[in-house]
Amino acid sequence: RPKVDLFLFMFLLFSISSVFTLIFMTYSGEEFEFSFDPTIGLFGWINSKWDRLPLELFMAIICNGVGTTGYIAIMKYFDPVVVTMVMLMEPIVASFIGAAVGVSTLPGWVTWAGDAVVAVGSIMVISSGSKKTESIDATEALHGMKQEVEDLDGYSTKS
Repeated sequence: RPKVDLFLFMFLLFSISSVFTLIFMTYSGEEFEFSFDPTIGLFGWINSKWDRLPLELFMAIICNGVGTTGYIAIMKYFDPVVVTMVMLMEPIVASFIGAAVGVSTLPGWVTWAGDAVVAVGSIMVISSGSKKTESIDATEALHGMKQEVEDLDGYSTKS
């Protein structure tokens, strides 16, 4: 992620996701058509109905603009393992938030079991990563590279 522009990365991510979604819909027998039909049309979301526009704006700005783009943007500054662990724990935290504000109930035992597997797996990944971390002092190597560059610059100006 640090080497690719954020907007280019997001464009490629959503374009490839769209293609794979279309392929999945085709092979799974999902009914769709290339039209503006609000029910089965691939471009049905464009229809200007009073109940669709606010939902589409919310999904585009909040979920994609802030959520997905935010995760991808912070990968430039944080280790990808940290970002992945945050993304894996998000559904667990969201179920507690939903229950706390009264828009959903606490999940059933199957969800609790799945959440436990995700939490234990996250802890295992983090702990194994911290045991394998090695600190290397690269100061001498950088000074050697600097000297080599200076030597090359001196050689090119003499020619």
